[in-house]
Amino acid sequence: MNFTRRAVLATAAATGLAFSTLASAAGYPEKPVTITVGFSAGGPTDIVARILAERLTQKFGQSFIIDNRAGASGAVAANQVKKAAPDGYTLMIGSSSTLSIIPYVQKGVQFDPIKDFTPIGLVASYPYYLTVPPDSKFKTYDDLVQFARQKGNQLTYASAGNGAINHLAGEWFKSDTGINTLHVPYKGDSAAVIDLAAGRVDLAFLAGVVAIPQVQAGKLRILASASSAPEKGLKGTPVIGQTKLPGFAAEPWNGLMGPAGLPADVVTKLNSAVNEIMTSPEVKARLLTLDQYPLTGTPAQFKDFIQKQSAHWAGVIKKSNITLD
Repeated sequence: MNFTRRAVLATAAATGLAFSTLASAAGYPEKPVTITVGFSAGGPTDIVARILAERLTQKFGQSFIIDNRAGASGAVAANQVKKAAPDGYTLMIGSSSTLSIIPYVQKGVQFDPIKDFTPIGLVASYPYYLTVPPDSKFKTYDDLVQFARQKGNQLTYASAGNGAINHLAGEWFKSDTGINTLHVPYKGDSAAVIDLAAGRVDLAFLAGVVAIPQVQAGKLRILASASSAPEKGLKGTPVIGQTKLPGFAAEPWNGLMGPAGLPADVVTKLNSAVNEIMTSPEVKARLLTLDQYPLTGTPAQFKDFIQKQSAHWAGVIKKSNITLD
């Protein structure tokens, strides 16, 4: 078989590139890695991202740096990471609102949650709590619902932004209870908490990592949990889905992702590290103090999880007649 000089050189170049890619994956990471977070500092997604980044830094001996890019329920960060080089040095903490809600209900979204990203591994989930200001007239779940049914749309509820899980939880809550409250979106949970604690809004569904310290400080009160199971969440807190609205549960989740086309070796290496970190007794204990619950699995299972969550929230959106501009 005859080979031209050009063909031989092309083959050699391709072979060299292949070996270079494998060597790069084997030595990964060789420089600092950026983990982009689509929400403000101090929120549940940011906090779990920082725990993960800290442990990845320890494991690999390279810095994993958090870059907060808040806005549009994580879409700002997703659009940035989508365009990044698929070399493993720009990653993202994906969220339920960013990946399983926004692409399906909001016009103009410029990314596909499956085609434009490489799922690496699930990280954690957490239940929301129905929360009110400390001096609220509502002492129980029933107090709030009965008042809202009698007074129409006099109540307001805060969320982390249009399309965030606590926005959908609020609309689902309205639909199933038959009440009418006005949605007030914020850029992240931290901003929402400030107005809720000050009494400028009446209620919100908040993650435990956000709500519980405020409750302990006397700045908020919890009326009920939106957990999917009684073993998740604060003991002794009424679970809405068990006692009031069967099936009602709002449990956001987070997972580590990268741009589409990440090298398989890099994905495998990161997935193994994430699963190891999330199952370590120290991290599990730390997450539980923050009312977060570790998750593990393969990249394929993460992809399937995103698709199932999308179908679930699409049902909520349809049932509650939620529309986003």
